[in-house]
Amino acid sequence: MEKDILSKLEVARLVALQRLGILPESEERRLLAWVERDKKNKAFYEQLYKKSCNKNTATSPSAADSWNLFEKKYRTGQRTRKQFQRTLYRLVAAAAVLVLAITGTYYYLTQPNEEIITSPRPVSAVQLVLGNGNKIMLDDPQSSVEALKNNAALFAEKQEIDYATAEKETTEIDEIYHTIIVPKYGEYTVRLSDNTTVKLNSESTLTYPVQFKGKERKIRLTGEAYLEVTPDTARRFVVETAGTTVTVLGTTFNVNASAPDGNVATTLVNGKVEIGNGLSTTIIAPGQQAITTPGNSRIEVKKVDTHVVTAWVRDMFYFDEKPLGEIMQELSHWYEFNVIFEKESLKQRKFTIETSRYENIDKVLKLIEETHVVKCRKEGKNIYIQ
Repeated sequence: MEKDILSKLEVARLVALQRLGILPESEERRLLAWVERDKKNKAFYEQLYKKSCNKNTATSPSAADSWNLFEKKYRTGQRTRKQFQRTLYRLVAAAAVLVLAITGTYYYLTQPNEEIITSPRPVSAVQLVLGNGNKIMLDDPQSSVEALKNNAALFAEKQEIDYATAEKETTEIDEIYHTIIVPKYGEYTVRLSDNTTVKLNSESTLTYPVQFKGKERKIRLTGEAYLEVTPDTARRFVVETAGTTVTVLGTTFNVNASAPDGNVATTLVNGKVEIGNGLSTTIIAPGQQAITTPGNSRIEVKKVDTHVVTAWVRDMFYFDEKPLGEIMQELSHWYEFNVIFEKESLKQRKFTIETSRYENIDKVLKLIEETHVVKCRKEGKNIYIQ
């Protein structure tokens, strides 16, 4: 902390000299380079500069008033005006530095103490929304079981809810839908009434019927899920997500609709699935991934390593010869930090890394540094790559 305070004091000194118009060019370049380093630095600089330029401060005397007051109080017969000006310059500069340093340090110390999330943990419990709109938190097994009224069995220790072993309705009625909402850093498994297993990734939502009725089994997904679908030749299984439809008879696959650009990536582990985007359809084989893009009729199909794509199911990050820029982007979302590359070329360096998603961030950064290609430095919510 002491190091940070000293840094802010130094910035305050440089800003004060800059405002007085006497900051050496080399020092000004150093100050501006620091300002452009990240957004927090720029905000701090602007705060200091604004404070030093505040014209509404009634108690701040003008330069002329300051000179007259000083000359009247301290001038003696033998001193020249030039000597007084040099003395006044030193006093005014010192005062400006002091005021800016105090203001800057106070501003810095009163900002929220934001830190990187070192070891991610769920920020809240998984939530279940019932057909009548009531919401229950699944971290309270007793109240959850009562609210479910024998529609499902809850296994809190496994982070799982099971509709396959629940009592089945014998009469044909409309489907009643439940929705599971998984928070950030959370994961949850839903066993549907047909014994299909859906494992939901962090920040995902699944809407499904308590019991499947009719000629197809349909669910709605946002986020990412890994599915093991129970074969049923009489009723196809349909996943709807972000304008994409995945249709299967019985298979294992991963659907990721959490990309910021709106793309949906469907990866087939085994079996066969049909991908549709409302404009065209395609069938993929095991080891292939289909990518649908909003507003584009074309469905891209490519080969992928399913072990890498489904690493999250095993609570792992697995980056296989992936550019460091993409790796840090994914890690920054998970651990909530800003990443600054001191050289743009470092973003393209490729790494292979496998680590737990719940590992301490310091250990993850150490893995990257052990390649002896880059160095990682943490400062508050920022990680610098050099």
